[in-house]
Amino acid sequence: MKLVLIPGMGVDARLFEPQRELPLEFTVPPWPEARPDQTLEAYAEKFAGSVGSCDAIGGVSFGGMVAQAMAERVGARVVIGIATARSGRQIPGAIRFAKAIADLVPGAGGSMSLLGALPERYRTKVLEMIRAARLDVVREGSRMLLAWKGSKPPCPVRLIHGDRDVLLRHSVVKPDRLVRGGGHLINLTHPKAVNEFIVESLRAAGLLT
Repeated sequence: MKLVLIPGMGVDARLFEPQRELPLEFTVPPWPEARPDQTLEAYAEKFAGSVGSCDAIGGVSFGGMVAQAMAERVGARVVIGIATARSGRQIPGAIRFAKAIADLVPGAGGSMSLLGALPERYRTKVLEMIRAARLDVVREGSRMLLAWKGSKPPCPVRLIHGDRDVLLRHSVVKPDRLVRGGGHLINLTHPKAVNEFIVESLRAAGLLT
């Protein structure tokens, strides 16, 4: 069983450190180059070409949106979205959201509050990831999500969300599972809930016994 997880906009596999406790292996592919002429769907098609086929795909925030657009292309049987949305229309104040994401990279510390409270052991790592984020993916990804009308993969799309996420409001996203006290990076702050949700989603898709 091949599971692919895509991190938040422009960051890397370190985001999924707590998911290494899962009773299964997963792959975190590197971001391909993002260009000014690409839509999210076109970017997902390019990404899918480098990933190949997989049984399940998921992602955090923007990574979850890209995962939805990639799902059919990689033959996934389930999409697992963490703190994400089903379309750009589900992002309240989408322009403000995109600006907030883009501003995280050069400023980092000043915008960290947008991500919610983080355990001290992860705070430094998150800052390092943000500062090292792929600028082309942050810049063009922010543009792509504003125009994204959503994808309709031929498989279930299951979402888990924090009730204190200030970047993407759960009342608009309407996730399948709501995590009390969770901010935007719930896979770091509430790893047990997220890991259980991943396993549950894979079992529901018949990929785990």
